[in-house]
Amino acid sequence: MAETGLTLEQWLDRTAKPINPLSIRPISRSGNPDGPLFGEKLVFTGALSIPRREAADLAAAAGCEVESSVTKHTSVLVVGDQDIARLSGYKKSSKHRKAQDLMAHGQRIRIMGESDFRRLWALPT
Repeated sequence: MAETGLTLEQWLDRTAKPINPLSIRPISRSGNPDGPLFGEKLVFTGALSIPRREAADLAAAAGCEVESSVTKHTSVLVVGDQDIARLSGYKKSSKHRKAQDLMAHGQRIRIMGESDFRRLWALPT
């Protein structure tokens, strides 16, 4: 702590992150064609309380195609907690801002918080 200047809380937060953030591969999944949400294109942004790959598996099992970035095909954006330090002065992630821009131009995108996502899959909060 003396060498880095990080507090104990900051170190605990850091240990929950990957050693090399650049090594994280985008998570994508094909949707279960028999799932009730088949045809939905879902994107996650922000930190989730469960591993993102686990959340992606749940969404794909329900039929959602999980994508790594917001596009004109995105229909659902799930917003987890945002790390203010990583938002470059913004209050929302770039994915969130892009989704809102697309919505302003007529695209139908549902934006939901992680708590709503968890309720859809009846996950404990």
